[in-house]
Amino acid sequence: MFFYSHVAPVSNAIPTPGKDMPQAPWRQHMRFGDIALFLFDGKSGQLLRPRHEVPQLPIQEVCMIFGSRYAARLVARGHVMSNPQIMAVLYDRRGRWLSTRSRDGETRRNPGLGLAWILLQYPLLAICGALLLMAISHLSASSFGVKPIRLTEISQPQIIRLLAGGLMLGGLARLLVEYVRIKLLAWHAKPALAPIGSPEREKMYRRIAKQGGGNRLLPSAVSLEPATIEWPVPEKHAEWTTVLMNRGFQHLGQFREVETRGGLDFWFDPQHDLTGIVAMLPNRGMWLAVFTRYEDGSSFCAMNKLPTGIELPPRKKTLYMGLEANAAVVIDRALEERPEGVRRRPTAENLLDDYEKGWKENMDWRRARGTTAEEIKRVDQGRGEIKAIGQTPRSLTR
Repeated sequence: MFFYSHVAPVSNAIPTPGKDMPQAPWRQHMRFGDIALFLFDGKSGQLLRPRHEVPQLPIQEVCMIFGSRYAARLVARGHVMSNPQIMAVLYDRRGRWLSTRSRDGETRRNPGLGLAWILLQYPLLAICGALLLMAISHLSASSFGVKPIRLTEISQPQIIRLLAGGLMLGGLARLLVEYVRIKLLAWHAKPALAPIGSPEREKMYRRIAKQGGGNRLLPSAVSLEPATIEWPVPEKHAEWTTVLMNRGFQHLGQFREVETRGGLDFWFDPQHDLTGIVAMLPNRGMWLAVFTRYEDGSSFCAMNKLPTGIELPPRKKTLYMGLEANAAVVIDRALEERPEGVRRRPTAENLLDDYEKGWKENMDWRRARGTTAEEIKRVDQGRGEIKAIGQTPRSLTR
């Protein structure tokens, strides 16, 4: 329907207002007739999120997809009215720039067509209204026995009066249609504005789950590159890695996930078939994960953070121990509670490949399964909770 909407990843293809993007990957998330809305800071040109924040992670670089140009233009106008610094840009499914709206007004791809359509509406409304009046007169004639309006029997002044009446009737019908469309859009947005825990909010969870949740925002695969990571809490990184070293873990090195900008510090213990990773995401904090992989593709992991609310594949068992668990306890629980099975021994040669393979397996499972409404609800309810050490308060509202 025309008020259908969702968010889609920009995927490092941020458009330049006024220029077409025929090869942009975000086009694959659009259906026939869809319109993409991008928000920018009018001064810096920085891409913004739907709530006007600057994205901190690649998965936060998104655009909004609407089922009609009408809905997209209405929402764009609302963003600019609420924040005059915003610049709203529209693109169609072919990656063609359509218009840019700012506090200075709207610039369109074909301004002449827009003016022509405005001028054409008046005769169309007059003709349609006149035809409706004639239809009403014929219905009245059959019901009340009055003489119907016939174009062949009325004079030119009467035709002019008929068209004038038709214009008034057509204008009223046009206003009624506009009113209904705005009400439908407001009805569609109502669940997102409802308080957490309300029945209306539950509708939003089901709608997002039906549309695929946030699965499209996460990359299907990641690649790693050597890097020096700036840890949110450096003393925690030093504390955890000291314990790993004292417990016999070997250091592979620090790497960055190119697609997520996350930081990873890899350690491994071949004697006990354990892998340790100190992980971080910008503004989302850092944590220690210690896990065992098995030859059948399953794994068991213990980590000192809180769950995000999103489930992992059934074969990927995870023990969330909270922020207070120290490195020694995490290692002990990873050893004591892991199930029996043919374990895969970590080595310097297979560690990075196994990590990238594990990411892809998780995402393939999630995209095939989808995100449930219950998972989306848990994520929404847990927004005010610090889930990892060093998480910034600013990220809790996102």
